[in-house]
Amino acid sequence: MSALYRLFLLGFLLLIGCGEKEETSSAAERQEPLPGRSESRLPRDSEDADPRIALRESLDEAVRESDPQAREKLLEAVAWDAIDVDPELSREAFATLTPGSESSRRMVGHFAMRLADEDPDQALAWASGLEEEEERSDAFGRIAVVMSAEDPAAAATLVAEEMTAGTPRDRAVVQVLQRWSQAAPADAADWISGFPRGAARSAGLKAVAAAWIESDAPEFAAWVETTEEGPLRTEALLAAAEALRPGTPEIRAARLSHFQDAALRKQVESILSQLPP
Repeated sequence: MSALYRLFLLGFLLLIGCGEKEETSSAAERQEPLPGRSESRLPRDSEDADPRIALRESLDEAVRESDPQAREKLLEAVAWDAIDVDPELSREAFATLTPGSESSRRMVGHFAMRLADEDPDQALAWASGLEEEEERSDAFGRIAVVMSAEDPAAAATLVAEEMTAGTPRDRAVVQVLQRWSQAAPADAADWISGFPRGAARSAGLKAVAAAWIESDAPEFAAWVETTEEGPLRTEALLAAAEALRPGTPEIRAARLSHFQDAALRKQVESILSQLPP
């Protein structure tokens, strides 16, 4: 990450530290809590104790740590814990993290979401300037998840155009599609169908199928039957079977009846019979 953009990020860290810390509504953020968020380092023996003293001591201890991995974890913990308590100290701890390290990437991803909550355009401009490719890609993914609440189509485009292939992008694809499918499942299905064959497309189709079969089973069945023959249809049939699995026998039978093509209906039934209960 260039010195200019690290300075921008550190300035933003100071800015958000002046207000009340908000808990993000994103599932991704809930699933990946920052490991340093701990109250154990703050003094408990007096209500009047200044927590900044304990945090300063923790930062000094982290800087003296000789083991690089342990040092990164300690610095990350202080940077997170000090956001509300002492923004200046939090900035100091973050500045000491190794650029491109796992701890630095976690903090970059966290701040990407915090900034996107406030101003998506500013978040995108900031993420575009990150020099570490992995950090930049992750930042775009976090921003996309936040954007998907209001504009899932734009969020999907951001994921497709700006994120590098890999597990973080696959995860972002599914998270965006889960929201998009609630409002416009046909559009979501058409978009993910344009992805190259792979884990992202398979997982995305399953996410769309799970939502679409609940909201409009006939339309979902019609879409499956019109998918292009070949790998895409095979994945669509598997997604259909996965979506049918949680239902009762009566619900499954009712939804299967919407498949007008008897051969395709039998294929779905066959796949379903092979899935674990």
